[in-house]
Amino acid sequence: MAITRVHDFTGRSAAAERAGGTTAPRRQADGVARQSFGELVREFSRDVNDLQFRAGRAVDMLATGKAADVHQVMIAVQEAGVALDLMLEIRNRVLEGYQELIRMQV
Repeated sequence: MAITRVHDFTGRSAAAERAGGTTAPRRQADGVARQSFGELVREFSRDVNDLQFRAGRAVDMLATGKAADVHQVMIAVQEAGVALDLMLEIRNRVLEGYQELIRMQV
């Protein structure tokens, strides 16, 4: 899977977000670039899409006889499936959080 790092979003200020901050990575005082949540989600969805296409190509190669290693094809298919399951679970959790915020009384 192409995702190799864990992002920390604690350095982004809410004032910069309301002021119309960009989605480009920002440099914090410690010199580490931070991404916005939206950019992270877009990058993750591109990675999941790439894994899905890679798994599809591996299955096609196996069906046409170009790939002889069934194990590598199965690994590619399972990686794509796990990545998709993770993306769906993240989506579900974000929606649950949003619905909880909507139910709050002011």
